[in-house]
Amino acid sequence: MKKQIARLSKAEQEKIESDYHHMKPGEFDKLMSRATQHSPNAIRLPKELVGPLKTIAELEGEMEYQSMVMRWVEERLRQEAKLAVKLSKRSRPGRAAALKRQLAK
Repeated sequence: MKKQIARLSKAEQEKIESDYHHMKPGEFDKLMSRATQHSPNAIRLPKELVGPLKTIAELEGEMEYQSMVMRWVEERLRQEAKLAVKLSKRSRPGRAAALKRQLAK
């Protein structure tokens, strides 16, 4: 949110701040209930990974490497979820064989 506000003109920033300070508690609660909730978890990455991630993010036009990594995690999670659904429909021996085939790719 801070980064989005920083992109605005000074006058627009002051208007948003003024609106916030004049907001009634009920309005604020309603606004906050619609806000996206994030987990406070963090993943610590070795320094050796952060440099290349920043470079790739810059090449892909991302402002920050974290958003790119988040997108990558979401994409991989969707792939893994599809695989899990397929595997759950098979018997146990079939699941193991399918998983081995998938890992070999």
